[in-house]
Amino acid sequence: MKINEYNFANHQHLDAGAFQIYYRGALAIDSGLYSGSSGQYGSPHCRNYYWRTIAHNSLLVYDPQEQFSTKGDYANDGGQRLPNDRSEPKTLEMLLAPEKGHRTGKVLSHGFGPDPQKPHFTFLQGDITDAYSRKVKQVTLSFVFLNLHNTEVPAALVVFDHVISSNPAFRKYWLIHSLEEPAVQHTGAVIDRTQYGATGRLVLNVLLPQPDNMLLGKVGGPGKEFWVFGTNYANNVKPEMLERSSMEPGSWRLEISPKSPAAEDFFLNVLQVTDRKTAAHLPVRRFDTDERTGCLIEGTKATWAVIFRRDNVRSAQPIRFFIPGSHPCRILVTDLAPGIWHAQHTGSAETLDIDVTEHLGAAWLEGPAGNWILSR
Repeated sequence: MKINEYNFANHQHLDAGAFQIYYRGALAIDSGLYSGSSGQYGSPHCRNYYWRTIAHNSLLVYDPQEQFSTKGDYANDGGQRLPNDRSEPKTLEMLLAPEKGHRTGKVLSHGFGPDPQKPHFTFLQGDITDAYSRKVKQVTLSFVFLNLHNTEVPAALVVFDHVISSNPAFRKYWLIHSLEEPAVQHTGAVIDRTQYGATGRLVLNVLLPQPDNMLLGKVGGPGKEFWVFGTNYANNVKPEMLERSSMEPGSWRLEISPKSPAAEDFFLNVLQVTDRKTAAHLPVRRFDTDERTGCLIEGTKATWAVIFRRDNVRSAQPIRFFIPGSHPCRILVTDLAPGIWHAQHTGSAETLDIDVTEHLGAAWLEGPAGNWILSR
C-alpha cells in the first residue's frame, strides 16, 4: 500500500495509491517487464504499459479524448497524468513548484494498533486527486490491513475508494493484476498461485459497486497480457529466462467497473489471503449507516468491522451502529475529528474513552455485538 506524494518521473511509475499482496506466492502484483522483446528503458511496452497506471493495482478514469504527452507518444491508458511531461525536476524548487505538477497526492491519515508490537490493524488514507488530470475532481483511497489471528485466513485487506469524475461518462476501473488466470464469481473472484510449489490464494469480495450496478471481468491470456484499450504492448522473454529469474510479468487482470454512468462512484473491496489447499474463506458483508459504509468480516472467534465515512471528511458527529451476531467484536471507525471520543454499548453502563489522534483520525474499540454509540 502506498500514497505517492511526489512523482520524480524517469524510472518512477505512475502508480499512486497502488498496492501489492504476497502470501505463499505473489497474488496481487505489479505487472509488466523492464526488458524484453519490446526493448528496455523507454520501449513501447515501458511507455504505454509498464510505467503506467494500467499495469498496477490502482484506479483508471477513462476519458477517450485525453492526451498524455505533448509529443503524442504515450497511449491513453485511462490512468494518471505524466508530471511535467515526464521531465525530471533538476532542483528542489522545481520539484515543489505547483506548475511543474510533480505533487501527486498527500497522506490524510496513518497509523496502526492497538498493540504496537502485534497490531490488529494498519490504516492508511490518502488523497491522490493531483495524480490525475482534470478528468477527476476527487480521488480518495483508504486501506485497512487486518491481522485476523486466524490460522486458515491470517489476514485481510480492506480497500475503499471514493472517485468523482468531471464527466459522468468517463468510465472508472478498479484493477487487480495476477500471474495466473483468476476465477471470476458473481460478486468476487479467486486468484491462486500454483507454480513452483506456491500455494497462496487471494479471495476477493466486491461490496461496492452493488451487484446490480457492477461489471466484473478479466482481461489477459495469450495476445492480451499487456492490453491497453485495444492494443497489446507485448514484451516477451524466453520461457527459460522466466524460470530462472525473479521476473513476474503477469498476464491477467481483474477489472471492476460501475455499469451506470455517474460522476461519483465508490469501490469497496475485501481481499482475504489463505492457503488454496485449505480453501478457507470468511463470510463478508457490507455495513451501512446514514453517512458511512464499510464491511463486516465474520471470523470463527470474532467479528471484525471497518467503518468509513463515505465522503472521507473527518466528522465530530455522533455515530450509531449495530454489529450483528454473538462473537466479540473488533471495530475500526475512520474519518473522525481528533479528540476524546466515548464509546458505549447499549447493554452496558460503562463508557470506553478513546483518544483519536490527528495523524490517525480513527477509533479502535473491542466489545460485544449489538448497538453502539460513539460520540466526541
